[in-house]
Amino acid sequence: MGVWLKAWSPPLAALLVVLSVIYTGMTMRTHTESIQRRLTTVEKHMDAIRNALEGHQGVIVRIATLDVRMGEKLQNLIAQRDNYLEQSGQEWFNIQEMRDAFQALKSNVDTILNVTQRIEYIEETLLDMQGSIEEMKKPQNKASQ
Repeated sequence: MGVWLKAWSPPLAALLVVLSVIYTGMTMRTHTESIQRRLTTVEKHMDAIRNALEGHQGVIVRIATLDVRMGEKLQNLIAQRDNYLEQSGQEWFNIQEMRDAFQALKSNVDTILNVTQRIEYIEETLLDMQGSIEEMKKPQNKASQ
């Protein structure tokens, strides 16, 4: 038995090494494919976020346009009030209408602020995701080298 063991030990050891290398290669391939799938998913999410940001930029343009229009309307209201005061000779005006105009303007400013904060949050999230992707790519690049 000892002679047989001495004769077959090197081939059995070589066979075990070959099987170990094959198994390790299959495991690494499986893990690499899994990482590739996850990276593809993250890239798709980044594209979706990028598209959302572009949509938000369109919203910002619309809000800026709305802000300009509100400014013009406020100027028109002020001009109408001044004309009314000049024509009537009275120093009295409707406080409720001015409050309503002011509240509408304040509401528009609050809306602009809210949208701006949301866009900043999305930008921060996108930057965090980009950093995570870069960190995920570093080990992958080292492994491929």
